[in-house]
Amino acid sequence: MNKISNTIIRAGLPYCLYHVDSRFFNLNDENKTKIRFIKEETTPNRRTEKSKNIEMIRDRWGIDAHSKVEIQTNKTFEQKSEQAAENFTLLVINEFIKRYRNFSPNSVHLVPLISEDLFEFSMVSKRKGFVSLNLAGGIQPTNPLLNQQISENIQDSIANNEEIQLWQQLLLNAEQYLFQTEYRHSILESVIALELVVSEFIMNEYSEKAISEKDAKKYISDVGLTANIKITLRLFVKNFDQIEETVLEKCKAAITIRNNIVHSGRSAVTNEEAKDTLVYCKELINILKNQNK
Repeated sequence: MNKISNTIIRAGLPYCLYHVDSRFFNLNDENKTKIRFIKEETTPNRRTEKSKNIEMIRDRWGIDAHSKVEIQTNKTFEQKSEQAAENFTLLVINEFIKRYRNFSPNSVHLVPLISEDLFEFSMVSKRKGFVSLNLAGGIQPTNPLLNQQISENIQDSIANNEEIQLWQQLLLNAEQYLFQTEYRHSILESVIALELVVSEFIMNEYSEKAISEKDAKKYISDVGLTANIKITLRLFVKNFDQIEETVLEKCKAAITIRNNIVHSGRSAVTNEEAKDTLVYCKELINILKNQNK
């Protein structure tokens, strides 16, 4: 028989996680916390009919559908410490969303939530409990097998304490900015992600060649990660000649645009430039990551 959890928290969130099933995800923490999401269709608007045209922060995500979120945890809160419970809830939800974005296609628009996003928040502590929240969006037809696979991927990543690397998060952000037509931000995030991976790659190569970490960092500082990416990679990539010239040229162009944004205040960036930057930075990152395997 399962032991009853200590705390129940209920609330509502402003979007829908379509691509997970209704299982409990064990979060593998000291509080034996677990979470599940149940998708439900909602009315076209959670405002009253008379106030439809009033702009409200809680409607910023749309409200065609939401996911009820249920969190069961042994963590306890004082009855008057609702803020602490809200903070815990947001931490748990946002950590899950980070993994969800990584494994779920077309979910890059889901950004971390803040306390103003919580609906109908309530808590009962030191009793059988769960956190229940609503997330809005719009019911969409989904593939049950895909949902199951995404759910398995998320659960495995939690069980293995897998960290979503910063460069992965930056690429997701870049895609989100592309979706929002924030092309400058998209290019900045894509190139920073590439720089992080190039830096890690160089440090690994130095380690294999028994060169000190100090010398490796000095090389990175003096030469720069992407000052001339073709020369930098030619020095370290074993199968450099197998990298397509287009990939290198597009990444070099992306770095130039990034430098113009940062150092010269360039503001006009096109959709094509941002899209090429994301696509080719991703491709070069994949090449470098496969080199380390």
